[in-house]
Amino acid sequence: MECDGCTLCCKLLNIEWMDSPAGEYCKECEPGKGCGIYHSRPEKCKEYHCAYSQMNKVSSDLRPDKCAIIFERLNDDIFIGTVEPGKRISLAAKGQLDSFFNQGFSIVLLNQRMKKPYILPVTGRSKKDIWNTVQKERQKLDGRSS
Repeated sequence: MECDGCTLCCKLLNIEWMDSPAGEYCKECEPGKGCGIYHSRPEKCKEYHCAYSQMNKVSSDLRPDKCAIIFERLNDDIFIGTVEPGKRISLAAKGQLDSFFNQGFSIVLLNQRMKKPYILPVTGRSKKDIWNTVQKERQKLDGRSS
């Protein structure tokens, strides 16, 4: 699935290799249109895929710029939701959060304004354990964090 004009990752995520801090659009981003250098964008940008872009059959209501949250599957049991500050999470996104949780995924919600992440652990996992896992996995992603 293509981004189709969604540029929320270009704004919400810290893109160190583009010198673009979380909360500001990347200098190459054309908000509402897409990446100005899409075909020659850096390899790390090409490697990034939010959950929406990886799904074949998904409602356009879950496109990150429409639901105010970027979902990422961190590993086999954790989903991260990077929430757009100042925006309400849509009903579609809330339904997706419920679905992830009911499927046995722990959920971590965060954004650059939150002092601490909001963690919804599944039975048997502690919030601390989940957060430690998130931090370890993020370090593996080599300079891409939110």
